[in-house]
Amino acid sequence: MRFVDLILSNKLDEAKDILRSRLSEIVSKRLQEAKRYVAEDMLEEVEELDEAGNANIIKMGRINKIRRRVRRNAKGRIVVQKNVRKSGIKGYRISGNTVKRIPATVRLKKARLLKRSWKTTRKAKLRRTLLKRKMSMRRRSSLGLK
Repeated sequence: MRFVDLILSNKLDEAKDILRSRLSEIVSKRLQEAKRYVAEDMLEEVEELDEAGNANIIKMGRINKIRRRVRRNAKGRIVVQKNVRKSGIKGYRISGNTVKRIPATVRLKKARLLKRSWKTTRKAKLRRTLLKRKMSMRRRSSLGLK
């Protein structure tokens, strides 16, 4: 109420000082809360580095445990995935709790599916780049450039 009284009594300089001090208190309080949240969200550093120098991957025999991975979800938000277990050997996968070889038929089937899906994607990307080039050249010619 003191702030309102100062404004009503036309002591604007004092009211301005009170307002600024109150705003700085609020900002400092919010900053402390934000620092606390950021500190909780930060990825913790691991002291021991493996031979590749990557502290994020822990090698456990034939299994690699990837501690943190930063991804984007379907809505575009940044998400941190935690403790993902992957096979440490190329051509093998984790099934249940064991490392099993990926059969050749599965690998070939996956390659065929990827080839099929990339066929359309490749055409779409090429069409998009050609469209952008055409627009760029049109802009350049309208500006009097070559």
